[in-house]
Amino acid sequence: MAKVNTKTLKAKSDRLLPHIVRRLIKENRQRRINLSETGSNFRGNLAKTVAYLNWKAECNSLSEAIHYVASELEREKIYALYRRLFPNEWRTSSASFTKIGDNEYHTEREFEFISLVSKNYFPFCTWLDWLDYRFDHIPIEGVNLDLCCGEFEWEEFRPCLRFAVAAFLWRGGGIYDWDWNEILSSFNLQLEDLPPINHENPPYQALEKQRDNPKIQRFLHLIEFIYHDTGNPFIDTTCCQPMELFEWTQENLEKLKTEYKAVQAYFESMDSLDEDIERNARKTFKELISLWNTGYLPSKNRRKEAADNCEDSSGLLINILAGLEETAQPVLTI
Repeated sequence: MAKVNTKTLKAKSDRLLPHIVRRLIKENRQRRINLSETGSNFRGNLAKTVAYLNWKAECNSLSEAIHYVASELEREKIYALYRRLFPNEWRTSSASFTKIGDNEYHTEREFEFISLVSKNYFPFCTWLDWLDYRFDHIPIEGVNLDLCCGEFEWEEFRPCLRFAVAAFLWRGGGIYDWDWNEILSSFNLQLEDLPPINHENPPYQALEKQRDNPKIQRFLHLIEFIYHDTGNPFIDTTCCQPMELFEWTQENLEKLKTEYKAVQAYFESMDSLDEDIERNARKTFKELISLWNTGYLPSKNRRKEAADNCEDSSGLLINILAGLEETAQPVLTI
């Protein structure tokens, strides 16, 4: 029987291990070499022994060992992002690489990175407790109202949403029947003050061609916002439409940073609408209904042309009657 070279087998098996495991093994070997050369340190050895016992306690089974290695790989990914995105902070950081106190999932250095991303890129979910769970994906927080599943009172909405949600989203449902008049009365209006809303959906094709018009754009922003149809994950995420899971990568962080900045345009549109509603609610609502019904703003020119046409027609009729009078022959001449 051929003699098995255990060193060769060990070297092959080491190469199959994940990078972080190989690195930890290498560092441990180097540490043992250093200890043998310089002498041991009781406090250092005690800390290493405790760390080793903790590791053994977490890896009683194969599945526990796999989970432990996977969590270490995720942690290494966070550290790599920290070094790449915030190199100065990484070099000067004094945060430890250990888990402190009641925290079971993140090290002090990870928490520091999380705080930097939330400050410089976009805020993470405010309701999440990082002490209770390890987030393997980037946890973003929606900025929209969960209108399809949440329970809201219309009084809580900002003015443009108060009108648009009832007029364009909940129209035909219960709220439109029993709250519509109350909503209008909050703007000192009645149902008879506004034109009817004629269609189920606005003519998007006509509206898209005019998106460069600020008034058209803000209307589209409003409709896209209440329908969660912007393509922006911070706006579109709802309970019925869960958020996309973004892995911890630099590309995803940069993308989400850009998306979060784009949210501002939607709120600026709603701010502009609220200002117009405060100045003249009836006129603003008529504009919104006209855009929904026809895809165009109410045009003074079109109204003037229509009035001119009426005057031309009326003038034509007068001229015809006058001509008839001139050509008519008298029945009796005295």
